[in-house]
Amino acid sequence: MDDFQKQLRRLRGNPTFAAAFDKKRAEAEVAFQIRRLRESKGWSQKDLAKKAGCSQQAISAVEQAGYKRHSLPLLRRIAQVLDADVVVALVPRKAA
Repeated sequence: MDDFQKQLRRLRGNPTFAAAFDKKRAEAEVAFQIRRLRESKGWSQKDLAKKAGCSQQAISAVEQAGYKRHSLPLLRRIAQVLDADVVVALVPRKAA
């Protein structure tokens, strides 16, 4: 295990850090998935935008980890051309 992983494991032991980390990770995951799928096809953002019927700027925005204005219709169009599915789930929180 490298130093980063050791440090991250130590920090995740702190409940405040862990909660903040998990929130940001969830926000970034959609962006990372879109970019990974796009790059696996060898497409540029412009290529994906053309196929999904939107602008390159829209693709750039949804590939930003901090982007918070996702729309299901756009995500579905992007997923369709990337041969993927959009899955939305509401998961009950653990009882306190």
